[in-house]
Amino acid sequence: MSAAAPSARAGWSLRRRLAWQLALVAGAVLALLFVLLDTLIDREIYAHLDQGLALRAEVITHALQRHGADLPLPDYQEDGHTEFFTVYAGDGRVLATSPNSRGLLLPPPRAGTRLPAFYDAGLPDGHPGRLLARTLDPVAGTRLVVGTERAHWDAVERRVHALLMLGIGLALLAVVVLAVWLVGRSFGLLEGLRADLAAVDADTPAPPPADLPRELQPFARSLHAAMERLREAAQRERRFARDLAHELRTPVAEIQASAEAALPQLREAPARSALQAMLEAGRRMQRSIESLLVLARVESGLERPAADPVELAALLRALLAAAAPRLAARGLRATTTVPDTAWALGDAGMLERLASNLLDNAIDYAPAGSLLHLHLWRTPAGWQLDIANPAPDLGADDVAHFGERFWRREAEGGTALHAGLGLALCRALADALGITLGFALEDGHLHARIGPLPAL
Repeated sequence: MSAAAPSARAGWSLRRRLAWQLALVAGAVLALLFVLLDTLIDREIYAHLDQGLALRAEVITHALQRHGADLPLPDYQEDGHTEFFTVYAGDGRVLATSPNSRGLLLPPPRAGTRLPAFYDAGLPDGHPGRLLARTLDPVAGTRLVVGTERAHWDAVERRVHALLMLGIGLALLAVVVLAVWLVGRSFGLLEGLRADLAAVDADTPAPPPADLPRELQPFARSLHAAMERLREAAQRERRFARDLAHELRTPVAEIQASAEAALPQLREAPARSALQAMLEAGRRMQRSIESLLVLARVESGLERPAADPVELAALLRALLAAAAPRLAARGLRATTTVPDTAWALGDAGMLERLASNLLDNAIDYAPAGSLLHLHLWRTPAGWQLDIANPAPDLGADDVAHFGERFWRREAEGGTALHAGLGLALCRALADALGITLGFALEDGHLHARIGPLPAL
């Protein structure tokens, strides 16, 4: 679980997170606004309705005092269908009803309710209504209940509710679109900064852009300072490697010349064997020095690739022909899957050194009497080369270190014969050529793959 958690979070997007968080917050605010507006509008609608009921109750009270139950009000005659009233005595008896009630009563409020009181109840015609109960005579305890149909007001409320929902929905949609657009526009600046950083030369990093927002300027300055420190460290390392190689080249050459001159004069077998071992050690040191010099030139940019046509098939055949004595000495065989011609665009010298180092590595590390295979094929992206050799003693942890300087397994097999610079030089050459170099352990075979090389 702990190993899967980081990989599950590795692909999360800050842009998407900000966009949906803004949309969520805006949606919550708009939802609260909808509830608040709906409550206030409902309250205002029913305040008007209750105000109208109070006026009607006042009119009916005066009319009852002057005319009794025979009210000269057209809304309460037999053909009236929206307005009703009922008069109750203090003991609950019905004293009067509106003519259009047809003997049906408006329900009084619950016992103990303080008057005046507004409440909802059914009307004599079966429609929902809004009712007001008020006191007519405090001494006698008579009460007046006035009712009116609320269907019209309910319809107004529903229309307002629908308009509010539509408006809030459109506003939420607009907020989501604007949030996505604004976040994307803001991150467009970061995308431009990313493109600028991707184009930065590690050896000559440009200063950060001056038009960055204040929030990004400290980050850009810190990043530039870190790159400057890395550049200075890399330059110090390259200078040291180059100077050391130059300083060692002359004494190593002198040691080899002296040993080669002394070898024919020796007759004793132990002395000749020791001198021969010294010569072989000198050759290994010479190869390491040359590799260090080339590595320093490539990494410092002094040796840059050219864009020339290269015939890869012929190059591989020439390398195999040159390696034939070494293959025979170790009892190795090499098979190839190579087309008749394979023209690519690249630096011939760098490609030859890269392929040669990989082939030498396969020859040195393959078990005696085993089979090597070279496969060159064309893909839509360009030419791919795979050099495979048996590697029964290698593990996945070993392959992960390939390309590191001076790394080698502890005096196992042929590793004691190398200083651990060959694959580091291969990786530097691949980086300079702008191609991918990868190593994979499959079914006990080590595969070194390079490419794609632009095809012609």
